[in-house]
Amino acid sequence: MNTQNKVALVTGAGVRVGNVIARRLADAGATIAVHYRNSGEGAQAFVAEIIAGGGQADMFQADLANREQAEKLIPAVVEKFGSLDILINNASVFQDRWLEETSNADWDVNLAVNVTAPFLLSRAMAEHLNGKPGKIINLTDWKTTRPKRFAYGVSKAALGGLTRSLAAALAPAVQVNEVALGAILLPVTAAPEEDEMLSQKLASRTPLDRLGTPEEVAEVIMTLIEIDYITGETIYVDGGQRLSRT
Repeated sequence: MNTQNKVALVTGAGVRVGNVIARRLADAGATIAVHYRNSGEGAQAFVAEIIAGGGQADMFQADLANREQAEKLIPAVVEKFGSLDILINNASVFQDRWLEETSNADWDVNLAVNVTAPFLLSRAMAEHLNGKPGKIINLTDWKTTRPKRFAYGVSKAALGGLTRSLAAALAPAVQVNEVALGAILLPVTAAPEEDEMLSQKLASRTPLDRLGTPEEVAEVIMTLIEIDYITGETIYVDGGQRLSRT
């Protein structure tokens, strides 16, 4: 798929990896639907930047843990831009909690944002496309069996199943893939003085001995968008971390 003049929705596009993905799509000529939950200031500045550069973009607020709000997102984008060709399910909930620390509310919000919202958005997009070509890319984790991040890990494993089921259900018109990330950015909760130590620790766990970059993630996503003969696949952007014993 050529991204020129296509409409792309990137969830969680106001900050971090989602913002870089959306920026790369905008540079490739796509019209960008910038979804955000709380980062309205960043989303607004980003939209203004795209428009100032001659592109097209608008911002769309939704709490993806709220099913009603999630279901309204695709119709809002289509109403604004007239179409939707690319969906990047990037927004995610991430919690460091063991099984015994996981409340029912924790479980519900992880499943809602990390699995149910991508399902709802993908289904609505497919209904809109009605057999026309499209791309859906889900962002997941290189490792889903994470006891310390119990609900998160289970939800990302479920997202993998959703990716493959959608790929089968929506073929041949829509290709659905996922990108499994390793250490890309440091957690937002890390104190500045701890950043270097944490960065070195994470890098030491990868055969490539460094963190990845959001730009590298964006390039992989662009490849999956541009090539039409890949579907139901997981592409690992983890520096080979899944090969390591640590």
